[in-house]
Amino acid sequence: MDKVEIILRTTTSSGKVTEQLLTEFNIRQPASEAGIILQFSGLSIDPIQYQISYQGKLLQMTTYEFQVLAYLAYDPGKVFTKEQIYQNVWKQEPADTDNAVCCIISSIRRKLRKVTAKEYIQTVWGTGYKFVDIPGE
Repeated sequence: MDKVEIILRTTTSSGKVTEQLLTEFNIRQPASEAGIILQFSGLSIDPIQYQISYQGKLLQMTTYEFQVLAYLAYDPGKVFTKEQIYQNVWKQEPADTDNAVCCIISSIRRKLRKVTAKEYIQTVWGTGYKFVDIPGE
């Protein structure tokens, strides 16, 4: 993890410089940069190879499908709005988020249902979507 520090640096009229640490916090490296393979009861997401597999079987996903699933899975349980998903995956200001995000989510779910009954992506009505790890089959 990288650390961000916010420092207040002041210089007096005599030239004396003082620094004061205002705050510091860790920032999370994207999974693709960290090289972390995400593992969830049967589902594996490899951000380096851009591969998703379920119990060892590779699933064919488009770039956007992969990016949306990885984005949600990187923070399981957290609810993301359609706008957040759109901005972070498409890297644009939201235009028609409902259509774009809903279509991608639907496509991901359809592909996952071919190999498992688990619903990894859940709809949070009125808010957005979240990724959940569901043990067992």
